Amino acid sequence: MNIQFSKEAKVKLAPFLSEKAVIVLDLDDGVGKYSKMGVCSLDTSFRLLVLSEEQDLSDYEAAIASEIGKIYIKEYSKLYMAEEMIFTVDQRLQVLKLGSPGGVLDNFVPIVDLRK
Repeated sequence: MNIQFSKEAKVKLAPFLSEKAVIVLDLDDGVGKYSKMGVCSLDTSFRLLVLSEEQDLSDYEAAIASEIGKIYIKEYSKLYMAEEMIFTVDQRLQVLKLGSPGGVLDNFVPIVDLRK
């Protein structure tokens, strides 16, 4: 698996990246320490979480390669993902979108900074 970022997506994410930042692609399903609510519909809902190295990553036992480094995920969330994914920016709404060659996985992926 691999995740790429468009030029515009890299610009949106840049303020959150530092040497000690850990990026998590969280399937917001109500499972885990950082997931406050699950989605009770047929939609999948992802969030990009920004954590520090010291924060608990035990719910995110897998990682996906990307040009910005490892992106941690819940192992079972791979069921919703494609081998090749890309983050782009919706030009009208200025929000991150997660897509693949097969289509859009999530039209609105918020960046949530949970560093203490």
